[in-house]
Amino acid sequence: MTPNACGLLRGRAPRLLLALALLAGALAAQGNLVVTGMPDRAPFTVEATADPARLVVQIDLKEGWHAYARDVGGGEPISLTVSKGSAFAGVGKLHLPKDEGGELHGRVKITQWLRPVADAKTATDEDHRVVSATLNLMVCDAMQCLPPIELTIRGKVEPLRVLLVTSSEDEHAARIGKFLTERGFVVKATTYPQVDAKTCDAQDLIVADSKLFRQDGEGGRKARDFPRTRTPIVAVGFLGHLIIEAHGLAMTSGYI
Repeated sequence: MTPNACGLLRGRAPRLLLALALLAGALAAQGNLVVTGMPDRAPFTVEATADPARLVVQIDLKEGWHAYARDVGGGEPISLTVSKGSAFAGVGKLHLPKDEGGELHGRVKITQWLRPVADAKTATDEDHRVVSATLNLMVCDAMQCLPPIELTIRGKVEPLRVLLVTSSEDEHAARIGKFLTERGFVVKATTYPQVDAKTCDAQDLIVADSKLFRQDGEGGRKARDFPRTRTPIVAVGFLGHLIIEAHGLAMTSGYI
Protein backbone atom coordinates (compact mmCIF):
# COMPACT_ATOMS: atom_id res chain seq x y z
CA MET A 1 0.00 0.00 0.00
CA THR A 2 1.52 3.30 -1.08
CA PRO A 3 1.27 6.56 0.94
CA ASN A 4 -1.06 8.23 -1.54
CA ALA A 5 -3.36 5.21 -1.68
CA CYS A 6 -4.79 5.56 1.81
CA GLY A 7 -7.07 8.32 3.01
CA LEU A 8 -8.45 9.11 6.45
CA LEU A 9 -12.08 10.03 6.06
CA ARG A 10 -14.26 11.84 8.55
CA GLY A 11 -17.82 12.61 7.47
CA ARG A 12 -21.05 11.26 6.05
CA ALA A 13 -22.03 9.17 3.07
CA PRO A 14 -21.68 11.80 0.28
CA ARG A 15 -18.08 12.40 1.32
CA LEU A 16 -17.40 8.67 1.22
CA LEU A 17 -18.73 8.56 -2.34
CA LEU A 18 -16.55 11.54 -3.29
CA ALA A 19 -13.44 9.85 -1.86
CA LEU A 20 -14.22 6.66 -3.79
CA ALA A 21 -14.64 8.61 -7.00
CA LEU A 22 -11.36 10.46 -6.51
CA LEU A 23 -9.44 7.24 -5.88
CA ALA A 24 -11.13 5.64 -8.87
CA GLY A 25 -9.56 8.33 -11.02
CA ALA A 26 -6.12 6.93 -10.15
CA LEU A 27 -7.07 3.57 -11.68
CA ALA A 28 -7.02 2.59 -15.33
CA ALA A 29 -10.02 3.85 -17.30
CA GLN A 30 -13.06 1.71 -16.52
CA GLY A 31 -14.49 1.96 -20.02
CA ASN A 32 -13.48 3.72 -23.23
CA LEU A 33 -16.53 5.46 -24.67
CA VAL A 34 -17.17 5.93 -28.39
CA VAL A 35 -17.25 9.50 -29.71
CA THR A 36 -19.15 10.06 -32.99
CA GLY A 37 -19.89 13.11 -35.12
CA MET A 38 -16.32 14.42 -35.45
CA PRO A 39 -15.99 16.71 -38.50
CA ASP A 40 -13.33 15.92 -41.10
CA ARG A 41 -10.00 17.63 -40.39
CA ALA A 42 -11.24 18.95 -37.05
CA PRO A 43 -8.51 20.94 -35.23
CA PHE A 44 -8.98 18.86 -32.09
CA THR A 45 -9.47 15.31 -30.84
CA VAL A 46 -11.86 14.01 -28.17
CA GLU A 47 -11.60 11.00 -25.84
CA ALA A 48 -14.11 10.02 -23.15
CA THR A 49 -14.07 7.59 -20.24
CA ALA A 50 -16.49 6.88 -17.41
CA ASP A 51 -16.77 5.07 -14.10
CA PRO A 52 -19.96 4.74 -12.03
CA ALA A 53 -19.37 8.16 -10.45
CA ARG A 54 -18.18 10.41 -13.28
CA LEU A 55 -17.89 11.01 -17.01
CA VAL A 56 -14.58 12.52 -18.11
CA VAL A 57 -14.06 14.09 -21.55
CA GLN A 58 -10.63 15.17 -22.77
CA ILE A 59 -10.39 17.62 -25.67
CA ASP A 60 -6.96 18.20 -27.23
CA LEU A 61 -6.94 21.42 -29.25
CA LYS A 62 -4.30 22.05 -31.88
CA GLU A 63 -1.98 24.99 -31.32
CA GLY A 64 -3.63 28.28 -32.19
CA TRP A 65 -7.17 27.00 -31.59
CA HIS A 66 -9.37 27.51 -28.56
CA ALA A 67 -12.82 26.63 -27.19
CA TYR A 68 -14.95 28.61 -24.75
CA ALA A 69 -15.64 27.93 -21.09
CA ARG A 70 -18.26 30.70 -20.83
CA ASP A 71 -20.10 33.28 -22.88
CA VAL A 72 -17.72 36.15 -23.66
CA GLY A 73 -19.74 37.53 -26.53
CA GLY A 74 -18.13 35.27 -29.10
CA GLY A 75 -18.22 31.50 -29.45
CA GLU A 76 -20.62 29.01 -27.93
CA PRO A 77 -19.45 27.69 -24.52
CA ILE A 78 -18.75 23.98 -24.06
CA SER A 79 -21.70 21.97 -22.77
CA LEU A 80 -22.02 18.30 -21.88
CA THR A 81 -25.51 16.83 -21.42
CA VAL A 82 -26.16 13.29 -20.19
CA SER A 83 -28.96 11.80 -22.30
CA LYS A 84 -32.31 10.87 -20.75
CA GLY A 85 -32.01 7.34 -22.16
CA SER A 86 -28.76 6.77 -20.27
CA ALA A 87 -28.49 4.49 -17.23
CA PHE A 88 -26.87 7.46 -15.46
CA ALA A 89 -27.87 11.04 -14.75
CA GLY A 90 -25.67 14.09 -14.34
CA VAL A 91 -25.16 15.46 -10.83
CA GLY A 92 -24.22 19.10 -10.24
CA LYS A 93 -22.54 21.48 -12.64
CA LEU A 94 -20.05 20.58 -15.35
CA HIS A 95 -16.50 20.96 -14.03
CA LEU A 96 -14.24 22.91 -16.43
CA PRO A 97 -10.56 23.84 -16.07
CA LYS A 98 -9.51 27.41 -15.37
CA ASP A 99 -9.91 29.54 -18.47
CA GLU A 100 -8.01 32.49 -19.89
CA GLY A 101 -10.54 35.27 -20.40
CA GLY A 102 -13.19 32.66 -21.17
CA GLU A 103 -10.96 30.75 -23.62
CA LEU A 104 -9.66 27.19 -23.22
CA HIS A 105 -6.43 26.14 -24.92
CA GLY A 106 -4.42 22.95 -25.37
CA ARG A 107 -5.58 19.93 -23.37
CA VAL A 108 -9.02 20.54 -21.87
CA LYS A 109 -10.39 18.01 -19.37
CA ILE A 110 -14.02 18.33 -18.33
CA THR A 111 -15.86 16.24 -15.75
CA GLN A 112 -19.52 15.54 -15.13
CA TRP A 113 -20.42 13.70 -11.90
CA LEU A 114 -22.89 10.85 -12.35
CA ARG A 115 -25.42 8.82 -10.42
CA PRO A 116 -27.05 5.56 -11.62
CA VAL A 117 -30.74 5.69 -12.44
CA ALA A 118 -31.13 1.94 -13.05
CA ASP A 119 -32.63 -0.34 -10.40
CA ALA A 120 -29.90 -1.45 -7.97
CA LYS A 121 -30.79 -5.12 -8.53
CA THR A 122 -29.90 -4.86 -12.23
CA ALA A 123 -27.12 -2.27 -12.00
CA THR A 124 -24.49 -4.78 -13.19
CA ASP A 125 -26.52 -6.06 -16.18
CA GLU A 126 -25.21 -4.95 -19.57
CA ASP A 127 -28.44 -3.13 -20.46
CA HIS A 128 -28.11 -1.04 -17.30
CA ARG A 129 -24.51 0.11 -17.70
CA VAL A 130 -24.83 2.39 -20.73
CA VAL A 131 -23.90 6.06 -20.43
CA SER A 132 -24.84 8.37 -23.28
CA ALA A 133 -24.15 12.10 -23.56
CA THR A 134 -23.98 15.00 -26.02
CA LEU A 135 -20.97 17.33 -26.21
CA ASN A 136 -21.49 20.75 -27.81
CA LEU A 137 -18.64 23.14 -28.50
CA MET A 138 -17.35 25.81 -30.85
CA VAL A 139 -13.66 26.20 -31.72
CA CYS A 140 -11.93 29.25 -33.12
CA ASP A 141 -8.49 30.46 -34.14
CA ALA A 142 -7.29 34.03 -34.68
CA MET A 143 -9.06 34.26 -38.04
CA GLN A 144 -12.25 32.20 -37.87
CA CYS A 145 -14.73 30.19 -35.84
CA LEU A 146 -16.00 26.87 -37.10
CA PRO A 147 -19.77 26.25 -36.95
CA PRO A 148 -21.05 24.80 -33.64
CA ILE A 149 -20.19 21.10 -33.34
CA GLU A 150 -22.31 18.42 -31.67
CA LEU A 151 -20.72 15.11 -30.73
CA THR A 152 -22.32 11.98 -29.28
CA ILE A 153 -20.57 10.02 -26.52
CA ARG A 154 -21.75 6.53 -25.67
CA GLY A 155 -20.51 3.30 -24.09
CA LYS A 156 -20.80 0.83 -21.24
CA VAL A 157 -19.51 1.61 -17.78
CA GLU A 158 -17.84 -1.28 -15.97
CA PRO A 159 -18.83 -1.27 -12.28
CA LEU A 160 -15.99 -0.77 -9.81
CA ARG A 161 -15.44 -3.63 -7.34
CA VAL A 162 -15.37 -2.39 -3.75
CA LEU A 163 -14.27 -4.46 -0.76
CA LEU A 164 -16.12 -3.24 2.34
CA VAL A 165 -14.28 -4.12 5.56
CA THR A 166 -16.15 -3.63 8.84
CA SER A 167 -15.87 -4.83 12.43
CA SER A 168 -18.76 -7.25 12.04
CA GLU A 169 -21.51 -8.22 9.61
CA ASP A 170 -24.25 -6.14 11.19
CA GLU A 171 -26.84 -3.48 10.32
CA HIS A 172 -24.15 -0.82 10.10
CA ALA A 173 -22.24 -2.81 7.47
CA ALA A 174 -25.43 -3.64 5.57
CA ARG A 175 -26.39 0.04 5.40
CA ILE A 176 -23.03 1.05 3.91
CA GLY A 177 -23.09 -1.84 1.45
CA LYS A 178 -26.57 -0.83 0.29
CA PHE A 179 -25.46 2.79 -0.13
CA LEU A 180 -22.56 1.75 -2.39
CA THR A 181 -24.57 -0.81 -4.37
CA GLU A 182 -27.28 1.73 -5.15
CA ARG A 183 -24.60 3.97 -6.66
CA GLY A 184 -23.32 1.40 -9.13
CA PHE A 185 -20.49 -0.30 -7.20
CA VAL A 186 -20.20 -4.09 -6.91
CA VAL A 187 -19.67 -4.69 -3.20
CA LYS A 188 -17.96 -7.61 -1.48
CA ALA A 189 -18.14 -7.54 2.33
CA THR A 190 -15.75 -8.93 4.90
CA THR A 191 -14.57 -8.13 8.43
CA TYR A 192 -11.27 -7.07 9.99
CA PRO A 193 -10.74 -10.55 11.55
CA GLN A 194 -11.34 -12.24 8.15
CA VAL A 195 -9.76 -9.88 5.58
CA ASP A 196 -6.71 -11.20 3.71
CA ALA A 197 -4.30 -9.86 1.08
CA LYS A 198 -5.67 -12.03 -1.74
CA THR A 199 -9.17 -10.63 -1.29
CA CYS A 200 -7.83 -7.05 -1.12
CA ASP A 201 -5.73 -7.45 -4.26
CA ALA A 202 -8.73 -8.73 -6.26
CA GLN A 203 -10.76 -5.51 -5.81
CA ASP A 204 -10.58 -2.07 -7.43
CA LEU A 205 -11.09 -0.15 -4.17
CA ILE A 206 -11.30 -0.89 -0.44
CA VAL A 207 -13.42 0.84 2.19
CA ALA A 208 -12.06 0.10 5.67
CA ASP A 209 -14.89 1.42 7.83
CA SER A 210 -15.22 2.38 11.51
CA LYS A 211 -18.01 2.90 13.97
CA LEU A 212 -17.68 5.39 16.79
CA PHE A 213 -14.57 5.42 18.97
CA ARG A 214 -14.34 2.35 21.23
CA GLN A 215 -17.30 0.65 19.52
CA ASP A 216 -15.32 -1.55 17.16
CA GLY A 217 -14.66 -4.59 19.34
CA GLU A 218 -12.38 -7.14 17.70
CA GLY A 219 -12.02 -4.87 14.67
CA GLY A 220 -9.96 -2.48 16.77
CA ARG A 221 -7.54 -5.26 17.67
CA LYS A 222 -7.29 -6.49 14.08
CA ALA A 223 -7.03 -3.16 12.26
CA ARG A 224 -3.29 -2.89 12.89
CA ASP A 225 -2.85 -6.26 11.15
CA PHE A 226 -4.58 -5.07 7.97
CA PRO A 227 -2.88 -6.83 5.02
CA ARG A 228 -0.50 -4.96 2.75
CA THR A 229 -2.07 -4.33 -0.65
CA ARG A 230 -1.61 -2.06 -3.64
CA THR A 231 -5.36 -1.64 -3.98
CA PRO A 232 -6.34 1.94 -3.02
CA ILE A 233 -7.97 2.21 0.41
CA VAL A 234 -10.40 4.69 1.90
CA ALA A 235 -9.59 4.29 5.61
CA VAL A 236 -12.46 5.69 7.64
CA GLY A 237 -12.41 7.03 11.19
CA PHE A 238 -10.61 5.57 14.21
CA LEU A 239 -9.75 2.19 12.68
CA GLY A 240 -8.52 3.96 9.57
CA HIS A 241 -6.16 5.91 11.81
CA LEU A 242 -4.85 2.62 13.26
CA ILE A 243 -4.28 1.22 9.76
CA ILE A 244 -2.32 4.30 8.73
CA GLU A 245 -0.16 4.13 11.85
CA ALA A 246 0.46 0.40 11.50
CA HIS A 247 1.64 0.78 7.91
CA GLY A 248 3.96 3.65 8.81
CA LEU A 249 2.50 6.08 6.32
CA ALA A 250 4.10 9.51 6.50
CA MET A 251 1.48 11.01 4.19
CA THR A 252 -2.21 10.42 3.54
CA SER A 253 -4.82 12.17 1.46
CA GLY A 254 -5.81 14.03 4.64
CA TYR A 255 -9.17 14.66 6.23
CA ILE A 256 -12.18 15.06 3.98
